[in-house]
Amino acid sequence: MILITTYFSYALSIIFLAGFVTRRLFERLHLFESSTSPPALINTFILGMISLTTVVSFLSVVTPITPLIHLGVVILLLISACYHRVNLLAAIKQFFLEVKSIPYLFALGLISVLSVILLASGPVGYFDTGLYHAQAVKWINEYGSVPGLGNLHHRLAFNSSWFYFSAFFDILTFDGKTAHLVNPIAFTLGLSICFSGFYNLFTGNIAASQVLKCFLALPICADRMLSAVLLPTLSPDLIVVILLLYAIILGVNYIEQQETSADFQPTDMKEKYIVLLCLSFFLPTIKLNTLPILLLPLFLLTRVENRTVKTITTSFFVGLVVLLPFLITNVILSGYLIFPFPQVDLFSFDWKIPYHHADNVRRTIKYFAIHPTPGRVDWSIADMSTLEWMQFWYKGHRKIQTFRWIIPSLFAALTFFTVCFWRRSRICLDMAAIQGIILLGVMYWFFSAPSYRFGMGWIWAFIILSLGSLTYILIQSLRLEFVSYLTRGALVLFCVLLLNFLLLRWDTLESVFGGPSDLFWKIRNLPEEKVRVVKIHDGFTINVPLRDRAWNADLPSTPYVKYNLQMRGSTLGEGFRIVR
Repeated sequence: MILITTYFSYALSIIFLAGFVTRRLFERLHLFESSTSPPALINTFILGMISLTTVVSFLSVVTPITPLIHLGVVILLLISACYHRVNLLAAIKQFFLEVKSIPYLFALGLISVLSVILLASGPVGYFDTGLYHAQAVKWINEYGSVPGLGNLHHRLAFNSSWFYFSAFFDILTFDGKTAHLVNPIAFTLGLSICFSGFYNLFTGNIAASQVLKCFLALPICADRMLSAVLLPTLSPDLIVVILLLYAIILGVNYIEQQETSADFQPTDMKEKYIVLLCLSFFLPTIKLNTLPILLLPLFLLTRVENRTVKTITTSFFVGLVVLLPFLITNVILSGYLIFPFPQVDLFSFDWKIPYHHADNVRRTIKYFAIHPTPGRVDWSIADMSTLEWMQFWYKGHRKIQTFRWIIPSLFAALTFFTVCFWRRSRICLDMAAIQGIILLGVMYWFFSAPSYRFGMGWIWAFIILSLGSLTYILIQSLRLEFVSYLTRGALVLFCVLLLNFLLLRWDTLESVFGGPSDLFWKIRNLPEEKVRVVKIHDGFTINVPLRDRAWNADLPSTPYVKYNLQMRGSTLGEGFRIVR
């Protein structure tokens, strides 16, 4: 518990420094307007996540992410922070002033974060973390990006950029064990967004985007998958939901600020656009099911204030920088620009995963999402018509609690747009466009791989935008004092529900405190599975876990034995290929 808290505090500090340095760099490049006011804390953290992940992904192409690499990056950040120490101290001072203005808000937030840390100290039993998440991070730490790694285990070619972020902080355990503690950072980011919405409503900033931030409390409290299941894992699904929802909120904030600014553009609108642009290109590098979010910055580019050569050129280069390491490592790991979509076949490296195998992986993901059957894939789905597999999917997913929010959200959306049309509100068409992008995202998810955890972000985006928009319309007619009391009560209710969900349940406490006696001081290790050593050919053996999940087993490890697998050289770092 103490070690986790130390780890957690250190990681947040480094992320903040990276975001602060990135913001100063963007100001030098004139991507942001220079401002003497302290930057938005949440945007700083997000920029820090994106910049750290991008740099680490580039570095992994040429070197493993070792403690020495971590130390070098941190030293560079500290040197840059010292150079900009005046601005850094101003940002820190502003944060403490805000804490001082509403201390009980900070206290509630701190209690919530501590409960998150406590739950994260519990056991890790998530299947995919044992199957390949932990192994992917281990490969990055020990070898970097390995050519043809997907030939060893195709899931290692999925190449989520969240694993590079995890690998950067994984060295903090100092014992060669995967820390599996990055998702509490993601969850805390979600809490920060939610609490900032309550803070702004307290201080009289009644805006649609602030109401949407408050509604982020819904998935945090109501979706067990996001907290109890994904929190103590290495799964990228949690950060995808948080960042996707914040991208939508940032888009709404940009639009409403532009609508209320009349003939001038506020100085921070350029910053909002760049942060949204970075987020939109960063999300597909974590999960490909977020690709439709790229339509959001494209929509903003159609607005009059952004129809300039400079803005379009800037958007292209910023997007290229964020995407480039993802595309490069895709080619290294699988031989394809985007895996598992072998239709984009541009290269002929000897380590390339065979086309038919890559295509089978793509179809397997979809069929398993339609009918998840432990241990096997129902290939009969391939012979079904669209209507048949949709009915098949509905029978297996109708009990998911989140889907019960969709019908009320649909009525809320229709009511909101009816009221907006009646009032002839300027923001009506823009909100309809954002809702349309969300619905396209839902459709893309449903027809590509309709597993609930892949579509959580899009589903909750529709629910939050629908309910939040209508709530914003309603509170506009209320007195400011009443809104303040109402939001304070909602915040207390949110914290009570969150603590009950994370901390006060007996099964949660039992699982957390049912571990080793020294768990209060140490980080719980990943589970261990027995492995058998299989000889592929002379000089090349692999560790095969007896129950699929390798967890932190020695490399190379895979549940799939391929006797036509061959090393490309004398070391594991030179990669693997399939002998045809």
